[in-house]
Amino acid sequence: MRQAKQLIAGALAALLGLACPLQAGAQQPYPNKPIHVVFPYPTGSPIDVIGRLIADRAGKLLGQPLVFENRGGANGIVGTSYAARMAPDGYNIHLTTTSALLLNSYLRKDLPYEPLKSFTPITAVADLPVALMVSAKVPANTTREFVDYLKRNPGKLNFASVGNGSFNHLLGEQFKAAAGVDMLHVPYQGAGQIAMELLAGRLDATILSVGSLLGQWKQGQIKVLAFMTPKRHPLHPDVPAITEDFPDFRPFGNWMGFVAPAGTPAPIVAKLAATFRTVLQQPDVRAKIEEQHWSVIGNSPEAFAASLRDDTAILRAAVDMAGVKPE
Repeated sequence: MRQAKQLIAGALAALLGLACPLQAGAQQPYPNKPIHVVFPYPTGSPIDVIGRLIADRAGKLLGQPLVFENRGGANGIVGTSYAARMAPDGYNIHLTTTSALLLNSYLRKDLPYEPLKSFTPITAVADLPVALMVSAKVPANTTREFVDYLKRNPGKLNFASVGNGSFNHLLGEQFKAAAGVDMLHVPYQGAGQIAMELLAGRLDATILSVGSLLGQWKQGQIKVLAFMTPKRHPLHPDVPAITEDFPDFRPFGNWMGFVAPAGTPAPIVAKLAATFRTVLQQPDVRAKIEEQHWSVIGNSPEAFAASLRDDTAILRAAVDMAGVKPE
């Protein structure tokens, strides 16, 4: 009997010895190892630069590095698909944009993810507002003057985008419908080419970030007529918002933000969101974002989720309006 008791006691001690490390591990505060950040575009863009800065500062606050990885390809689909398959354990997150996360679901068939179901919002980092711009040769200095000129010259002017179904194509089609005007859509391979053609006067209009053409705008080489936003841009309060001339115009957001794979625990999401918001309040980080003429957001997971739902509904209507079919 004594031997049996000794065996049982030994077995219990062994079990407790195994349980203690597990219990200690479970009690370790999050995070206790590096966090993987996937970005679905190549290196070198302003979003990439700012995303890396935010990741670096967040890692310092959390006590663990945020390891940034670029997985470009197929207009963001490669990286987004990969991010959707990552473990929802708080050690895998995704920096994305309106185009990469939402627009692709309307442009491609059989995507291996659904934006609102495959990801959990953490926080929107910044609003990347774009503006309606026209060539200096266009005889219009306001949106109303431009609309009047278009109505006198139906179908004779063009507007450029970075491709069918792109953000500036859809916003252009929304503008045409709201204003009741006709312009020829001309798709290009990239924003740099559009800027060159607009400056040369071979293009009449486009919708781009003012940061990419700020110097040319200030020198009068192009004209910025309106921001495609519900409200005026805080850095350019003298430029109207498109809704001032067309109150029913519903522009979708053009943002960058962090999401996590669906199923990531809510306390972890909340901690990450709070950390990113703290980083976004750092003066040099805000200055870096505002250098691009973007606006800092830093909202809650709940607010970001609500804006994603709103943008999805607006985009669906814009895609139908533009007649864009998924490939």
